[in-house]
Amino acid sequence: MAYKLDGAKFATLDELVEALYIIYSDSMSEEEFREYAEKNAEKS
Repeated sequence: MAYKLDGAKFATLDELVEALYIIYSDSMSEEEFREYAEKNAEKS
C-alpha cells in the first residue's frame, strides 16, 4: 500500500515519516506525526 501526504507519495508509512517529519518537527513529536500521517495520508 502506498501513502501520499502533502503531494509526496511513499511506498510505506515509515518512509513517509522519515522524509516528512522534519517539516512537522516544530509542532509535534515523531510519534504524534506518525499518528497524524496514518489518519490523514491518502492510501492507495
